[in-house]
Amino acid sequence: MPERLRYRAVIAYVGTGFRGWQLQSNAARTVQSVVEEALAVFAGQPVRPLAAGRTDAGVHADGQVAHFDLPRAREPREVRDALNTLLPWDVRVMQVERVGAAFHARRDALWKDYLYRWSRADVIAPRDALFVAPLSRGAEAGPMAMAAAHLPGRRDFGVFAARGRPADSVRTLHSVSIEEEGSELRALFRGDGFLRGMVRSICGLLGDIARGRVPPDRMREIVESGDRGLLSQKAPAKGLTLVKVEYPRVTLVP
Repeated sequence: MPERLRYRAVIAYVGTGFRGWQLQSNAARTVQSVVEEALAVFAGQPVRPLAAGRTDAGVHADGQVAHFDLPRAREPREVRDALNTLLPWDVRVMQVERVGAAFHARRDALWKDYLYRWSRADVIAPRDALFVAPLSRGAEAGPMAMAAAHLPGRRDFGVFAARGRPADSVRTLHSVSIEEEGSELRALFRGDGFLRGMVRSICGLLGDIARGRVPPDRMREIVESGDRGLLSQKAPAKGLTLVKVEYPRVTLVP
């Protein structure tokens, strides 16, 4: 069996024009599909990229990580530059490294950071319109922070998952921090894994709490009871970005 020549890539994309990361059987445009097409042209054979996480339709990434195997050794910079000439404008390979054959983008991840952005501006500038969700001008960070304090820990987050409760819905949420900068409110999530739709479900509730529509203690009620009937509508996908995936120190292959 030939040696696997494995590479790790950091990938950024604007999620607006994609049906998420993962390949789909209906030929929908996904990030994985366009990266796979570029890799096939570059390598001269099919190459399957596997990512750290499957972002949903419309969700962006600054620091998605994927690994893939090439049939022969190539310089990481050559791989990066060649792929970027083949990829569409809304996907870019930011970094490529040669790693050992045992590296796995999903299984080896220590944690992931997701950022959700809201804007309370009367008019959202075009440069921001694809990346922030609108929020009423009077929305406040304080109640949002009080509610977010109920989230960190290792627990069953199945109530926040899309399309029903999965078989394994226990995750560790290390932290949720709320930041305020000008007209923007931001929620930064760090966790060892996230269920499908989980962050957007939480952010829909946080947005209603910031508006004063529901009390901050509603978050505690939902976490303790698992009552999906208490949830708010999911926050729009465009406000969410996968910022970073963290790994243990990896020995790079020269």
